[in-house]
Amino acid sequence: MERREFLKTLALGGAALAAAPLARHAWAAAPGNRRGLKDKIEHIIVLFQENRSFDHYFGTYRNPRGAAVDNLLDATGQVHARFRDLQVNPAGMPYGYLPLPDNLPGFDTALLPNLPFHIAPYIPADARVPWDPQHAHFRMLKQMHHGRMDLFVALALARHSKASEQIRLGDTDAVRLEFEQSRPSGAVLGHYTRADIPFYHQLADDYVLFDHFFQAFAGGSTANALCLAAARSALWRQAPANLRGQLDPPLFDLPYDRHGVLINDLSPVQGPTSTSLRQLKIAPPPDEQRYANIGDRLNAAGVGWAWYNEHWDAVKPWALKSAFGPGDGSAILDSSYDYTAHHNPFQYYPSWYDNVRAGHMRDSNDLFADLRDGRLPAVSFVKATGAHDEHPADSTPRWGEQWTGAILRALAASPAWSKTLVVLTYDEGGGMWDHVAPPRVDDYGCGTRIPALLVSAYARPGHVDHRMADSASILKLIETRFGLAPLTPRDAGAYDLLDGLDFERTPRAARFG
Repeated sequence: MERREFLKTLALGGAALAAAPLARHAWAAAPGNRRGLKDKIEHIIVLFQENRSFDHYFGTYRNPRGAAVDNLLDATGQVHARFRDLQVNPAGMPYGYLPLPDNLPGFDTALLPNLPFHIAPYIPADARVPWDPQHAHFRMLKQMHHGRMDLFVALALARHSKASEQIRLGDTDAVRLEFEQSRPSGAVLGHYTRADIPFYHQLADDYVLFDHFFQAFAGGSTANALCLAAARSALWRQAPANLRGQLDPPLFDLPYDRHGVLINDLSPVQGPTSTSLRQLKIAPPPDEQRYANIGDRLNAAGVGWAWYNEHWDAVKPWALKSAFGPGDGSAILDSSYDYTAHHNPFQYYPSWYDNVRAGHMRDSNDLFADLRDGRLPAVSFVKATGAHDEHPADSTPRWGEQWTGAILRALAASPAWSKTLVVLTYDEGGGMWDHVAPPRVDDYGCGTRIPALLVSAYARPGHVDHRMADSASILKLIETRFGLAPLTPRDAGAYDLLDGLDFERTPRAARFG
């Protein structure tokens, strides 16, 4: 689709991610795998964690069966020398040593070269510290720097800036604006090892690891959650100019782009939501989101599904209310440990209240009961709160491992194990560096490469899948299994994640040590 046609589509209310995918984004599984998927798989579970890049978790992963992995290591098993002095400041000058965060005690006595490093001595995998790198849409595009991947350190943190006022007055010096909007932090080059996150590395040993799985949308959680639901982000055509960011000259962290597409985090106005009135006043209007999402497709086909969210029962009394409704509204959330509204994409659509009434929103405790009692729906999305979602500053890698491990072990003990596929992945990279340049499939993505695993009784043990994928591939997998029409060109052309499965073999017992 030509750019003028893309913009015309937006004006007509079409998909915000409507640009045609690149040819290399279009893959299909072998016919035998598609048959096996329909004959032998009854359930798909999507575990959607938060804010970690592939190199951050698997940069030093070594496959015990000798399969190649696109990570940081050279032939000797050391971090490759080509990454030395890669990171530069906005003026293009390489850092001699990494600038390190002065608010984290672990880095007090550290002096680190400009090279990826083992982060656990400074931020252990079970330590929750006040560290959350910036990763807004245009900031991430600049961090990736046309595939050079060399500005993650320079643009890691935000600095209060009057950049929009400077641009209005004619100061459009891009380098100066980047310096003024950002503070550097070398912590984003850190990576964990097998010793730090052993359960995730064991899953890669025993099941399928994707080493070219990217976040669908460059930027943060909201747009990527929406991509999981609809292969596109939300839209507010009338978003005022002062809420619209741009790349050149850079205005990194505003919520919309010049077309009114939601590019950064804003909470929904429906259901249990944030207490930030400032955010709620500029949230995308539900009435503009009248395009189909995967819940609509499943409902129309009579396929059962649920969004299982930790602590849902605690916030459910506010689910049928609006932030701006009369009396007791729904703006009640002031902690990510209760519930994070902008992580649930279904809250942005006019179908939200119908889905709540139909019981599609459930508590994570219900997931364990449904597994035990043989009531697992055909499609399940599973979301943790801040305690277990691995989001930096709120959670830790180890807390997330414990959460996902408990779910997988409950699945293994249930009657659904041999009939289920589990996709474990992340919404986005969270500003953590990754060395692989993402493909540009449309104006909005892809963003950083992220961890992704496929767990199944039919998985090829230790298989590393090198095909390009993103969260649109999860939609493609669901659509392939249940015979659903695609939502946008993104999921229509996506790879369906099936090459790592062998349906000719006897289903294996679970291996979750």
